[in-house]
Amino acid sequence: MQKFTNTLLVILLAFYALSCNNDIPDTKKGNTVSRTVLVYMIATNNLSNYSYDDIAEMITGMAQVTTDGGNLLLYEVSYNSYPTLYAITGTNGTPEKQVIKTYPADIRSTTATRMAEVINDTRDYAPANSYGLVLWSHADGWVKAFEPEERTISRDTFKPLDFGIDYNEKMPITELAKVLPNNMFDFIYADACYMGCIEIAYQLRNKTRYYISSPTETMATGMPYDENVPLFFEETINLVKVCQNTYNYYASRGSYATISLVDCSKLEPIAEVCHKIHQKTNVTATTDGLQYYNRNSKPIFFDFLQYTKSLATQQEAEDLYNTTCNAVIYKAATTKFSSLTIDPDNYSGLSTYILGTSPTNEYYYTTLDWYDRVYN
Repeated sequence: MQKFTNTLLVILLAFYALSCNNDIPDTKKGNTVSRTVLVYMIATNNLSNYSYDDIAEMITGMAQVTTDGGNLLLYEVSYNSYPTLYAITGTNGTPEKQVIKTYPADIRSTTATRMAEVINDTRDYAPANSYGLVLWSHADGWVKAFEPEERTISRDTFKPLDFGIDYNEKMPITELAKVLPNNMFDFIYADACYMGCIEIAYQLRNKTRYYISSPTETMATGMPYDENVPLFFEETINLVKVCQNTYNYYASRGSYATISLVDCSKLEPIAEVCHKIHQKTNVTATTDGLQYYNRNSKPIFFDFLQYTKSLATQQEAEDLYNTTCNAVIYKAATTKFSSLTIDPDNYSGLSTYILGTSPTNEYYYTTLDWYDRVYN
């Protein structure tokens, strides 16, 4: 009986996979609104239980949106359902979660194929004058893989790799950057660990104007969506307030948080200063005494400004400080993040990698735009 039940289930799922790839409803096509925000949620991992609360918060947040000038779309892949694109509406204060399209499960959500499809469907269903993107999942920054001695990986734990974990399949940052359309998103909020790197911000510089992220881990409960979603649909988004809401949510509860808001249009002057600093042949890098942001493993994410200034002349250090402050619009950090101590005087809001500190990642690092711009 059990064997027959399993066989029947496989047949039904296969039929559903063929029939679930619905077309976008024509009734919504062409109705351009002020802003559409897409939450790209990959919850087929050990964060799955936290996704329910965050979705409930999104619905609560949209209930506070009193105009019809915005669309909150949620792409969710979870253990309990096929990948689905939803519209979360709050018209007249009554929130609803409406299925827009379901997708076959044979394509992982960490592939460029699936993400491109979802982004295209978002533009078809909810065309807007401006767009925002929230990336929700696990992440390990740009890192390809922690070295064996840096993290113990058991059979029951995931292996880290860049953004997203969909049944242990992951998405390299270089692939993420390629699939995102140039200049489509006014802001990208990375609600995922270790995404607050100068390397990632620079990789996404042509994809978004503003980038919100954390150089440390993020708490599994994510940002307070009920507080931030209404802000997403204000005529002029106050992204500083969005960051403050997230930081204050955790700091006021005695928990941990780091966050920063970067204007990606102002990253090139930083890259130019860093290029001058790193071209000097008489510079010897050291990690002694540097602020770092990853726990329970060999340090790999170091404070960007503190480290780079240590290599610079006085004038270069001043130029670096000024250009960084010009780009990092907001930054905040609790003085502790679990076992980590964070020195406010050495917190720039961004991390960076130091060549030679993680041989496993060295080759992959050379494929990033930041390496090509700064070190070549």
